[in-house]
Amino acid sequence: MAHTLDDATVETLLGLQPWVKSRPPAEHAGLALQALLDAEACRRGAPDPVSGALNVLFLTQGTLLKPEFDISVHAHVPWEVGLLTVDILEFIRVNQAAGFAKGDAFLRAVASCLLATFPSAHVVRIHTDCFCVLFAPSSQVELEEAQREKARAALARAEADFRKGEPRLTSPVGFTLGLARLRVVDPSHWQVLGPLVWGEAERTHVLARAGKADGILLRTVDLAGRVAVGPTER
Repeated sequence: MAHTLDDATVETLLGLQPWVKSRPPAEHAGLALQALLDAEACRRGAPDPVSGALNVLFLTQGTLLKPEFDISVHAHVPWEVGLLTVDILEFIRVNQAAGFAKGDAFLRAVASCLLATFPSAHVVRIHTDCFCVLFAPSSQVELEEAQREKARAALARAEADFRKGEPRLTSPVGFTLGLARLRVVDPSHWQVLGPLVWGEAERTHVLARAGKADGILLRTVDLAGRVAVGPTER
């Protein structure tokens, strides 16, 4: 059964995805609709179509952390997660030297490397050229400096292997890695965790890029909100 969209719906659709106007007009509506479908699939846990890692929507709006919330609540302890951010330095140079298709292939190589190196963790693509490895309760990994060094060595091997198959990429590609540990006291619901974890990943990423993320960054967020007992201070 064929379906058609009226002009007002098409205009609304294109307004949500303005980037499609750089493509041939006949493709606008189809591309915009597909982009919305891809975003919804990613929100539900489908891999990012470019890199193969989890999409940030699954973290901030989806159910990625629901099982992890249940683990900590049943254990009656503060909810904790370890973060390893991996930022590709000057990723634009990869696209410039080898083309966008090879740039996408490099993103897939980085994501695959992280997934293979930390199989019990969640690997999320939080930016075009930045990933975050989440060591949630189910990973049973205690965040230590060793995770950064393990990732650095694995990424160096993956980058070298990629350059062997791409002669146009003559310069080495570097990475900035940051570590952080987030503790959330008495989270009311699993839905509050995603934005908090995303915010901490962003902070770690920015500080690591600025050279201010030596060691493991620590953050505790207390959501208990208890009413104080005793006389009111005046």
